[in-house]
Amino acid sequence: MFSILLPYILILIAFVLLAKGADFFISGASNIAKYFRVSPLFIGLTLAAIGTSAPEAAVSIKASIAGANGIALGNIVGSNIANICLAIGIAALIKPLYFEDSTIQKEIPFMILITVLLFIFGINFSHIHSKFAVISRFEGIILLLLFIGFLIYLSRMAVRDRKNNISQVQNKDMPILKNILLVSIGGIAIAFGGHLAVENAVKIARMWDVSPKVIGISVVALGTSIPEIVTSIVAVTRGKISIAVGNIVGSNIFNILFVLGIASSIHPITLSSNIVIDIVICLGIAVLFFVFSKIGKNFRKVTGIILLICYVFYILFLFRYG
Repeated sequence: MFSILLPYILILIAFVLLAKGADFFISGASNIAKYFRVSPLFIGLTLAAIGTSAPEAAVSIKASIAGANGIALGNIVGSNIANICLAIGIAALIKPLYFEDSTIQKEIPFMILITVLLFIFGINFSHIHSKFAVISRFEGIILLLLFIGFLIYLSRMAVRDRKNNISQVQNKDMPILKNILLVSIGGIAIAFGGHLAVENAVKIARMWDVSPKVIGISVVALGTSIPEIVTSIVAVTRGKISIAVGNIVGSNIFNILFVLGIASSIHPITLSSNIVIDIVICLGIAVLFFVFSKIGKNFRKVTGIILLICYVFYILFLFRYG
């Protein structure tokens, strides 16, 4: 009896680690942004995005090495859908979300562009009549090169932020080491909590005899998205809207370019061609996200509810036809 209940207990522990870790992480990260005179958006796109994407990276790369293609690619696609629908959707219910001009004009369109690229790779034009979608090593390398380009863009953003904040006096008395420690402890708690959530969510899914593809896109993806969801919620409640939004956009970009790039470079990913349907849904959600952000430059409760409804319908579709 205890062995059956154990996965559920460990998931609860994982949620506690994630919540407290996110609290530490946001506190430290926002202070680091002030110390180095960079924008909260930059912190969201970098520190927060990479930190909260650690579970996706660990799961997909490990799955690729093991040849578990369904989990490797499904985790990334499902996680990106969950990040927008759940993290942004729930955050919008708590407080209206505003979007900075660069997010609307550059980061979100770039996220859409690489999702389109993922769709093209998934179609696999070289084997148009094939029943399989293939992400080859060569395509993985292309994704990694684009990731390097994104890092260059972020470095220029940091330089621009510091120039724009040139008049802002750097607080030398700010305990920077303490804040780095907070970010480190928070990041470790988020990563470990995410790992614990994923591991036990998979065990529970297998108890209920769920297929590997559905496990990858729903259970594992939701589990690995919990860090982004919790971090964004904590950021919003603390008034750090730019960190919350940047975290999601940056995480989705990181998932496709770095995580999938590494995973497919290690081992070409071959999966049933119906994964393309999920990629199309992922692209549709990304476009919807862009349209909503463009209208009024903010998200309110109605928008959050629409995104949550979209996710519920997607999960129902997945379990019915996945």
